[in-house]
Amino acid sequence: MNRRDILLGGGLIAAAASAEVLRPRDRLVLLPEGRALEEIVPKKIGSWRPIESDAFVLPKTEGSLADRLYNQTLTRFYEAPDRRPVMLVIAYGAVQNDLLQLHRPETCYSAVGFAISDSRPGLVRLSDSAKLPTRELTARSETRVEPILYWTRIGDDLPTTGREQRWVKLRQQMRGYLADGVLVRMSTVGEPSAATFVELGDFARIMMETMKPADRPAFIGRRLAGEMA
Repeated sequence: MNRRDILLGGGLIAAAASAEVLRPRDRLVLLPEGRALEEIVPKKIGSWRPIESDAFVLPKTEGSLADRLYNQTLTRFYEAPDRRPVMLVIAYGAVQNDLLQLHRPETCYSAVGFAISDSRPGLVRLSDSAKLPTRELTARSETRVEPILYWTRIGDDLPTTGREQRWVKLRQQMRGYLADGVLVRMSTVGEPSAATFVELGDFARIMMETMKPADRPAFIGRRLAGEMA
């Protein structure tokens, strides 16, 4: 056996050992077993009430890759006599790994012809101590403009960018587990303003306040849910 063979063999052994170290052995699932998004998410959110609508940009369509990524999705259009209408989309995936991962709105809106602008991090105060990291962006097409507020949860982490989302999944994998994940997105129609995003944030806060405490970790993780309590 020559020096080249030894080096090649050592590299293969090291790669195999690294792969074994990174192989997840545990699962972290925060959505209560057997619970459906439809029954968990309140139908009454402050003065908002759901009505029928088909005006959604969805993260999955039948037969698409995203159709295999999400175990559950929920879409509702909410109206209130004194507030802006809100389109709520929630997509849940039981496993987040390199093949199955949440599609951020920047991706699904662009895929159907919207241009994304004004993307920036946001923060929604859920209580005195609980602050939810979010993303605020604007999607524009020839027919409408949508200000969007959303967040993603993977395990107990709340990444606000695609890069951070990839790092979260790698870090969890290095710790030996795979987690479930959820995308929570709310939007309205019209030119964006600071007041628009404040109102979307109010909707998010009231939704989480109205939800049963035991169900909140599935949407914001255990730490933030504990701080709300």
